[in-house]
Amino acid sequence: MDEVERALSQIADIRDRVAAAGRFRGFAPEAMAFNALLSLGVAVAQTVWPQALAQDPVRYMAVWGATLAAMTLISASEAVSRSRGRMAEAMLGAILRLLLPFAAAGVVIAVAICKFSPASAWIVPGLWQILVALAGFAAASSLPRPIVWAAGWYFVCGAIVLALGARGELSPWMMAAPFTLGLAGVALILHRYGEPHGRR
Repeated sequence: MDEVERALSQIADIRDRVAAAGRFRGFAPEAMAFNALLSLGVAVAQTVWPQALAQDPVRYMAVWGATLAAMTLISASEAVSRSRGRMAEAMLGAILRLLLPFAAAGVVIAVAICKFSPASAWIVPGLWQILVALAGFAAASSLPRPIVWAAGWYFVCGAIVLALGARGELSPWMMAAPFTLGLAGVALILHRYGEPHGRR
């Protein structure tokens, strides 16, 4: 019995290693394109109704935090629905283990700054974009190779937004321009190079 359990454990370990080294094809370009439109829509709404949606830094960040959470849920739910089979599920688990720490860091940074130093909220959009960039670089080996260009885009945008935010004004477009164009780029990359499991 011990030999059987050891063999099963080794098989599970091999499957996890293959999943971690393989290319995950569960993210849907349609979901990314929808998220790009959602980002654009939020920026337009904040521009049209600034008193309701961007009156102060905390409200600005709350709106964008909710938007990013919605984008994450949309992308994750689509990835789960497209990941069929034990190997696909293992690959989904591997990619989530890579990405979730960055998402958690983004939440902690935003909550800590908005709660204890609201005047420093200008730094959050740039940090969020740099975290997205780092997540993209970290997951690059499991996603289509051109994803590094999207990660580079977010990194450059994050640096620019940090410089602009230091002037003390938060514009909806400091989030919308990087995310709308970045997500549109990711959608194109996934459409061109990505292919869901079971559809090869």
